[in-house]
Amino acid sequence: MSDFLTPNSMIMLQQAMSFQWAKQRAISDNIVNAETPNYKVKYVTFEEALRKNIQAAAQDRNAAPSAMRQTLEAAAPQVRVADDERARMDENGVNVAEQHIELVRSAYQTQHLYRAFSSDMSRMLMAIRGQ
Repeated sequence: MSDFLTPNSMIMLQQAMSFQWAKQRAISDNIVNAETPNYKVKYVTFEEALRKNIQAAAQDRNAAPSAMRQTLEAAAPQVRVADDERARMDENGVNVAEQHIELVRSAYQTQHLYRAFSSDMSRMLMAIRGQ
């Protein structure tokens, strides 16, 4: 829960970082279990549900001004299991090369989030200092 001084962009960055953490954890679990028979690939969703909730909050004319903030704060990544993916005959669904690519992509996305967070903090510090 954030206070009234926290801008929506900071809440969004916090939620995006939480999503990236869950995504990296799921990918790591997938790679570790690449040799486990009957293991089903985990993947994390966040963007679709968040987009739908934000659009609903934006379209609701009777919503309180804090509806968007509550929508952002309530957003949470969801870990799902891909039941229909099988990479091998032992019904293991992990494609290690694909998971490594996703891990690298996730690392770049996390790096971008850190830069955005740093940029927002720099702007806030400039505003506080009056520069």
